[in-house]
Amino acid sequence: MKTKLLSLKIILAILLILPLFPAGPARAGLTSTPFPDVDSAKYSWAVQSITFMAQSGILQGYPDGTFKPGRYVNKEEWAVMVYRLFDKYRPSLRSDALNYSRPSYVDVPSSHWAYREISDTFVAVGDMTVTARNGKSLFNPEYAFTRWDLAMMLYGLYGIDGGPESTNVCGDMNRFKDITTRLFNTENELESFRSKDNRYNSELPPGGIYPILFLKEADGTCGANYDDYSALAAGALIEMNKTGILTADAAGKFYPSAKLTRAEAVTVLHRILDHLKTRGVLGNYSSINPTGILRPVPMPAPKPGEAAEGPGSFDRDLQRDGEFNTIVYPNGKKYMRLELTSKDAADLYLYMNGDIAFLRQEELPRYVQVDRVSQIGIKSQSRNPEKRSPLAAYPATLKVTFHDEIPSTGTGTGTGKPGKDNGGQTGGVTAPPGAAAVQDLKSQGEINQTFAPNGSKYLNVNLISQDKVDLYVQLGTGTAFLKQEELPAKINVQGMSSVTVRTQSRNPEKRTSQQTYNAYLYVTFSN
Repeated sequence: MKTKLLSLKIILAILLILPLFPAGPARAGLTSTPFPDVDSAKYSWAVQSITFMAQSGILQGYPDGTFKPGRYVNKEEWAVMVYRLFDKYRPSLRSDALNYSRPSYVDVPSSHWAYREISDTFVAVGDMTVTARNGKSLFNPEYAFTRWDLAMMLYGLYGIDGGPESTNVCGDMNRFKDITTRLFNTENELESFRSKDNRYNSELPPGGIYPILFLKEADGTCGANYDDYSALAAGALIEMNKTGILTADAAGKFYPSAKLTRAEAVTVLHRILDHLKTRGVLGNYSSINPTGILRPVPMPAPKPGEAAEGPGSFDRDLQRDGEFNTIVYPNGKKYMRLELTSKDAADLYLYMNGDIAFLRQEELPRYVQVDRVSQIGIKSQSRNPEKRSPLAAYPATLKVTFHDEIPSTGTGTGTGKPGKDNGGQTGGVTAPPGAAAVQDLKSQGEINQTFAPNGSKYLNVNLISQDKVDLYVQLGTGTAFLKQEELPAKINVQGMSSVTVRTQSRNPEKRTSQQTYNAYLYVTFSN
């Protein structure tokens, strides 16, 4: 059997440190809150938690006296609530055998308003929402948690444990109807699959989910301990459901991509407080010790469509509501069209299959090839938020649509976007007209062509290919590398006499002998 990796060892250590106690009794909840916008009927399941947290000083309302229960809670807001509620628990300052350390995030400098709360309460255990840029860790403070994110983090950070370890992991996981799992008969089959889905060699976008992998044992049972990610995920889901902190609904849906609202966040915190109290270990975490067990009423399931934002038009005030941060699903479509309009300058980050693409607002609207992507994370990033007026609104609209083909512009590729297919398909790839080069990468090798700008200022380049192919653009000042996800792209070539564009396939060894692998390179120049 494969040994568990570091995160599982940490989790086991936590569970050994914290003893188990039987659950305590429930007590009836409150019926009203101090906030006028919390409807006691609509939010009956959250009234008790909201009131308790407000009275305990864990959260505050907005300046206008409202609570905004339906607004999504982001990581920095969550950190502040956790810091206040669990005032005795500072994971990054622990000096025991677990030896956690204070993390360092380039997007949370010491001047950040929640620097202390984030630095003291977050460590690497189970936090799947940390990303990297140029080798530096990004906390993503404005990222809105999903139920999946929270389940993984809480299980790893607080050792949530609902009783004896499950002897039927596969059976317990069968109750989750919207979680993807895979069962393998041999360890070699499992190893082969997880190497192909690249789970340990690429960065998963926040909110992203890999399948949970199980291996069938000789006695007919199955386990998830052969893959570290799967063991952590299965353990988190089973224990969260067992303890009632985050549960599947009656139909077996966990809604892993559903974002957490403020009402849901305080309810989850209340449930954790209850769980730690019934186990008799609350004193290790918090000085807040309610006289009774204030177990909250079960939360309702997210409404259809709330589990993740699909294609459409999204409006928000970037100052009041924060940045766009959503997940969309292509559902088999080939292209995604993005358009962003906002009062002040804002750019986009795309998270696809572990790759991060950056799009400046000036490059939008833009089509992006997404035919081999199951989900896409989209996050906006304002350029100069510190220059905003505190009294002004900063409205922005993000439009996301998916298409099987890119509509023809009527001008060929003059905009850097390929035109519509005229009907022919080769090797499963639509072949729009106007390509500067068309080549079967398997039989003819990589494309390598030189072009003359003839005094033009910009090179517009795009590539459509059946498999993953990137570009090297040789310029007079050096070589630019462009991932396929970053295309189409616009490059300044002013003053250059020639530009060479070369393709580079990512996995040519995985191609089949019966198939062609055509690539279509589009090159135009503009001023």
